[in-house]
Amino acid sequence: MLELIRLRSQLLSGNLPVDEMKDIRLKATSEIDTGNKILRLDMVVRDESGNILNIDKTSTTQLYEHHLNAVDRIKRASTSTGKNRIVETMNRHSHNLLLSVHNFVCRLCEDTEILFTLYDGEEMRAITENYVVKWSRQGVAADLDQFNNIKVLFTDLSGNDLSRNRIFLVAYVVRVGAMEGKDTDSRRSSMANSVGSSSVGKTKGQLTSQMSNPASPGLNSSGTESGGHEQQMRRPFGVATMDLKPIIKRSEDFKGDSQLKMPFIACEKESLESTLKKLITNKDLGEKSESGIWISVDILHGDIKQVKEEYPHLVLGNVAFARKMGFPEVIFPGDVRNDLYLTLVSGEFSKGSKSSDKNIEVTAVVCNRSGEAIPGVICYGGGGTPLNEYKSVIYYHDDKPKWNETYKIDVPIEEFKQCHLRFTFKHRSSNEAKDRTEKPFGLSFVKLMNDDGTTLQHKRHQLLVYKIDHKKFDHDTQYNYLQLPALADELANVSGGKPSVSGFSLASKDNLTIETNLCSTKLTQNVDILGLLNWSSRKEKMEESLNALMNVKGEEVVKFLQDILDALFNILVLNEDPVKFDNLVFRCLLRLIEIVYDLKYQHFQSVLDLYINESFSATLAYEKLINVVQTHIKNAINNVVSSSGSGSVSGSYSGSTYAINENDETLFRTTKYLQYIMKFIIRSRILFADLNQDKDRELFETMLEDLLESFIELIKYQNDLLKSQGALLKYLHIIASDLMQVYDPVKLSQRIVDIITNVPTGRLNQSKMTCIKDVCDSKLFKLPQCRAILLPVFCRQIKDKLESKEEVSTWLNNIISRESLRIAA
Repeated sequence: MLELIRLRSQLLSGNLPVDEMKDIRLKATSEIDTGNKILRLDMVVRDESGNILNIDKTSTTQLYEHHLNAVDRIKRASTSTGKNRIVETMNRHSHNLLLSVHNFVCRLCEDTEILFTLYDGEEMRAITENYVVKWSRQGVAADLDQFNNIKVLFTDLSGNDLSRNRIFLVAYVVRVGAMEGKDTDSRRSSMANSVGSSSVGKTKGQLTSQMSNPASPGLNSSGTESGGHEQQMRRPFGVATMDLKPIIKRSEDFKGDSQLKMPFIACEKESLESTLKKLITNKDLGEKSESGIWISVDILHGDIKQVKEEYPHLVLGNVAFARKMGFPEVIFPGDVRNDLYLTLVSGEFSKGSKSSDKNIEVTAVVCNRSGEAIPGVICYGGGGTPLNEYKSVIYYHDDKPKWNETYKIDVPIEEFKQCHLRFTFKHRSSNEAKDRTEKPFGLSFVKLMNDDGTTLQHKRHQLLVYKIDHKKFDHDTQYNYLQLPALADELANVSGGKPSVSGFSLASKDNLTIETNLCSTKLTQNVDILGLLNWSSRKEKMEESLNALMNVKGEEVVKFLQDILDALFNILVLNEDPVKFDNLVFRCLLRLIEIVYDLKYQHFQSVLDLYINESFSATLAYEKLINVVQTHIKNAINNVVSSSGSGSVSGSYSGSTYAINENDETLFRTTKYLQYIMKFIIRSRILFADLNQDKDRELFETMLEDLLESFIELIKYQNDLLKSQGALLKYLHIIASDLMQVYDPVKLSQRIVDIITNVPTGRLNQSKMTCIKDVCDSKLFKLPQCRAILLPVFCRQIKDKLESKEEVSTWLNNIISRESLRIAA
């Protein structure tokens, strides 16, 4: 019934294209027919579109055929639907929170911005980027596109995110207007019908004119606002919050249109962050508050594609997406992301010539190498309008403001290297006339990329502040600050006292603290990964980069899994020194597969599969991979003594002279991950054959036969290679199923027989029986001509085991399936 309700919701949404509507209708009718069978009701016969047949206009023979088809359809649905649903649910690694904002009940005197985010109450930090709702003083959404339909989907949440001890939905409310809020006698309740459409249009127009005014790239701007006489300043107003833990635990109880109240308390003389901490630690404050934001929430499971397919009535249309400030559990190829989250943490500023502390406003812009501002690359967060500049909240008479404001920067990857962030500081006066004449008094900056090509590290940075002397610089010299050190850490390297250039001098007592967090699948903060990705421009360091990859943490590798694999296969195919690099690349491949096999990153196995099937393009890789695998096996069997005498793997690869000890772990890792190595080999050959009309087929088959012969030789070997032999038997059925795409199944069956029959007597008995069982369940065994070769040998092996004097242990009964015994009989 829950499935029917879900399908009905999708049909009623009106957001599905015709072909998807047809599929959903067929699924719904299948559910109905399955339910009728469970309830022992009459069978309903339908046409191909799921419509009920008119029995008065359908012949008896046609009705009979439709009944047979219906029986078969219902039988399939009743046996597979439940299983499919369980698998589908288990495979979901991403979770989402859908937020719908209904109302903001509060006494408002000016327009406001409400910034929603998910927040960790223990670490005291935001988890996701912001979602901004512009709320007018008339008590409605200022943006007509959001009118009566304010929704955002917080995406990419993992199971660990939902299981945090303290997770809150937080709303920072910022007042937009004059320094001191206007008094008002009217209590405005933010009801959707409280104002007419004309006033809403006027409010939207005012805000649009404000936001569309491009940022002046120069520093000699007076900072005055265009349009209207009001000073447009962002001032702290208050904070609303709600504990999400009860909702996450009992999400079914909160689905639908049930509205919840986020208690709101106004800021007094505290910052927004301090007010939030007070509200989180003292729940009584929120319970006593009459003001609040009315919302509803839904927990939706699956990635964005799944959510759109399963909940089109909820997420299609005007729904914004706010991503986690971090990566989801699984990053699929094609999910290109390059988001830089910058947090204005705090600052310290001297009074200067003023008698009281300044009302400091920070204006942040992204500039190119010439110092000119790049328009439209800043936004508040999810679904936000592109901004030319970001203006901070202004705290009244505070020389040590603590903003903790986060915004998002989205610079094109090709421009990222040459860009820097510029922060200008300005005193905002309560007096409108004085405010118009105020100019920026200070400046800070920081480059987005370090000299070594890596991006700003994910940490806090203390920036130097430079005083601006407006009398000493003009249009030609106003970007001279780029010659100065940007970070406090760089100051120690400067000789000769305080750094300065024309128009700029160091304010030694002032500083700005920011925090950066780069979520990018293309730009890295790891110099080792960067060196590998840029291998073509620094070939002299290619060996060093490959060796360094072995020690890179798994969490960094999986972010750039596709790009690293592309780089490795390009090196494998294009390197001019195969003796030096082929085996080194192979070891790197083993390292990548090993990371994906790690329990922590096992979800990325599906990413690796997707890469092999859709993104892998190295058509010449198969020959080199076969040679390296075969050499590892042969040299292990021949037990060639290492030239160094230590038994460790040599750093070079040279046919039979490649030194490897029989106990070396490299052979075991090769056989353990052989199934993926074979997938690369097979996919490479298929792509090569498609491009070259199946050229060199006989040569390829000869190479495969030699490789399979090496497998037979390995399984015969009776010294200390048990782990490698066991791994080969364990994954043989997977390798065989893949090899069917490029190798004759009959010949392959004979090779499997050779491998099974050459297992030394008294060794690997359990592994051999498990291998027999797995091959019986494989695609190869389903072909009659292959089964004719495999079955007699398998029966003889089972018979010998049963007739042996060894005790028939429990594992044998568990391993040999009923199907195998039935076939054997």
